[in-house]
Amino acid sequence: MRTFKFLTKGAALVALCVVVACTGVQDSATGPTPIPKAVRVTAGDVAIVVASPDGFCIDRATITENTKGAFMFLSDCRVVAATGKAGRLPISAILTASISPTGLAGRENGLKPALGTLGQFLATPVGVFTLGKSHVDGATSILQTKQTDTALYLLVEDKGFSDDAGVSNRYWRAFTEVNGRLVALSVTGYSDSDREEKRSLRIIRAFVQAIVDANAATL
Repeated sequence: MRTFKFLTKGAALVALCVVVACTGVQDSATGPTPIPKAVRVTAGDVAIVVASPDGFCIDRATITENTKGAFMFLSDCRVVAATGKAGRLPISAILTASISPTGLAGRENGLKPALGTLGQFLATPVGVFTLGKSHVDGATSILQTKQTDTALYLLVEDKGFSDDAGVSNRYWRAFTEVNGRLVALSVTGYSDSDREEKRSLRIIRAFVQAIVDANAATL
């Protein structure tokens, strides 16, 4: 799991509300827009559109594409309807998207049972460890598990994780498959604003749906 040091140290810069054009799906490596609502990346030679939920934009500077897949950060933004331009806002939540170069194990038997199997693995000591940010043995636990036909949601707590900016040690993770590639998402808020992570759950559900809809539209 990527560290959140990058975003906390850069939060002041991100919050300056630099206004730029924000139009449609952008290729990750080209184009003038540093904070688009959606980008097209490649994972395992398959194109995937990562689309943000309402109120959030993608930080193009954080996009990584390599043989391990694709990864990026997202944070708050505001799109002005009259101009179509987007501007940064003070960060209320930090989102990440990670796309694997392979698909979900067991997908040939159906998405729902494959997600169930993934959930069983993530509940094991080895699986729980992979969900943590601190990578401290025994520090991470799963507080809630929710599964739909198309996605697995986990509320995770990592008691070994701390951050000077007040980023919460609780966060939602979501897993689904898009275009034959495993998509892992996360939403992390601030510890003093959303202790029960209800807002984060709404955001991550919208995040999953935005990506599913964006890729369905490109077929």
